Amino acid sequence: MRCHNILNWLLSREELERPPRDAFYKFQLSVRVTAKCRFNAAERLRRQGRFAFFSTTLLSLGLIFIPLMQNTNVELAFPPTVLNMMSTFLAVAVLVYSVVIGTAQYEARADKLGQCADHLKALNRELDSPRQQDDDHEAILARLHKEYSRLLADTENHKRIDYLAATLEMKRDYPITGLVRLYRHIRLVLQSLLPYFLPLLLLILEAVFISDMLKISQLLPALLRK
Repeated sequence: MRCHNILNWLLSREELERPPRDAFYKFQLSVRVTAKCRFNAAERLRRQGRFAFFSTTLLSLGLIFIPLMQNTNVELAFPPTVLNMMSTFLAVAVLVYSVVIGTAQYEARADKLGQCADHLKALNRELDSPRQQDDDHEAILARLHKEYSRLLADTENHKRIDYLAATLEMKRDYPITGLVRLYRHIRLVLQSLLPYFLPLLLLILEAVFISDMLKISQLLPALLRK
């Protein structure tokens, strides 16, 4: 019996064998999950916006730092042609990244998704009140379904990663355990890091170039040096 319980925990069978629920409960669960997903989407966009601003700032500082060092008496490891090439590359990277940030509108989208999550939470509280009454549940459900659809139509949809995070956070509604939970955690981490890969790569390249330029390290090919 104990081995059976351990196996059920590892394979998360409790989540797969949930008892059937009525339409009212399913709708309320849908509202709760969607509210959590919209909140997760808002937080995800805010994080991406902050990291994009941070990346653009550091790339811009590197773009300024390289020409300033060229005008000093400090002996640099790279010839002027390589330094000018890197300055041009950073200038283009900052320009393209700034356009991407402006087009993405992270803060504006995050605010709208956050407001949608707040409205859905209010709708969920409204769902709690008539549940214990003898009113016509079908009429109430139809009215709230209409309000739910209106709220969703006013904002962009969340992504799969937001739903994945919601299922891991809402343990009461999604009793995911064992290996299934570990697998979903790994998926969540990998998908969360993916948008930061390219800007992080640019920042590492800039840091390595400046470090080699000042002769602190020798990580780049010797072909670039004097």
